[in-house]
Amino acid sequence: MKAKKHNTLTRDWFGNWSNEYDNTLGKTDFHRKLLDLIVRELKPKSGDKVLDIGCGTGLLSLKLLEKAGCSITAIDNSDEMMSIFKDKIKRLKLDSNITCQFMDADHIRFKKHFFDKAVSSVALHHIKNKQRPLAAVHKILKPGGVFIIGEIDMDTTGRHNDINRLKRILKVLEQEWIFAIKNAGLEAFIRMYNNGKKHILNEGEYCISLEQWAAECGKAGFKEVSVKNLPGYKYFGIITAKK
Repeated sequence: MKAKKHNTLTRDWFGNWSNEYDNTLGKTDFHRKLLDLIVRELKPKSGDKVLDIGCGTGLLSLKLLEKAGCSITAIDNSDEMMSIFKDKIKRLKLDSNITCQFMDADHIRFKKHFFDKAVSSVALHHIKNKQRPLAAVHKILKPGGVFIIGEIDMDTTGRHNDINRLKRILKVLEQEWIFAIKNAGLEAFIRMYNNGKKHILNEGEYCISLEQWAAECGKAGFKEVSVKNLPGYKYFGIITAKK
């Protein structure tokens, strides 16, 4: 029951944030460069079938299409975020390239061996049970398929009253807050600052380190897993998992 409550809180939080998302997190240097790194490492090709998990307002999907004429299926559980993305698709006349579906990241449902590649950027830390989405992605990827996760390198596991845990979380949040106010202004900082409590108390936010993500990918059956930190941004990076 508690997990369902946190899922609802997360969905509502993103719904309330949807109109500001592109002008807050979307304007921070670390977020833009994280998306660029995902695209570079994924190496999308024309004709690739790509799944974008937790697509939000479509920032990552649109960067993928700038790189190659792939076919993208974008999923999210926020009607508000998806509505903004659909408006972009219509305005840019990308209906033939992108299909949007309302779907939870922890209940991914597609045919086995359907996608060539999959991506997710700062979305999967909202899922408490990491194995559920990872196992699902492994199943729907074709043999040799690639999954890239862009995430915050922050381990929030452990007891909430553990002082050392709190210190390591605050180190990461401090960098995130500084870049938010520096790149996107006070409004972005307020959003990210308010979200800090959710990270600390694991209220719909369940961040783990990049190395922990890599281990989870191995458990899900991925054979080749690597970690790459974002140059210049210590607490952000990607996990590349090959089937």
